[in-house]
Amino acid sequence: MRYYTLTPTTCTVTSELLAAVEKYYLFRNRHEVLQFLQKHSFLLPLLVEAYGKIAEYFETFSSVVLEVITEPEAENDRELFAFIRTGLPVDEALARLERFDEEWWLEASDRAQGKLCIHVEFE
Repeated sequence: MRYYTLTPTTCTVTSELLAAVEKYYLFRNRHEVLQFLQKHSFLLPLLVEAYGKIAEYFETFSSVVLEVITEPEAENDRELFAFIRTGLPVDEALARLERFDEEWWLEASDRAQGKLCIHVEFE
């Protein structure tokens, strides 16, 4: 387990990263998402990076929505989902998601420590 000491510099970086995440993503249940991101602040740089990658693989998407999902069988098991909202045909969207996973996310997901899942959501 890592312990961090917050310094003014760390707080500034975290605030800047959170501002970037708020610029790029929509939040479902904003309060819950913000609490989750405060607890798991290591996700902030990954979310900023992920948004750029999402834009590469899904040139046409309306938004990416963050939502905290609780596993029904284990209430303490919570995960942040990033839903890429798209109007693409299902087959094309899933093919792009598979390419995104294989070419970037599977390797990058180690940094998420099991706390972030990226998926598509159809409009």
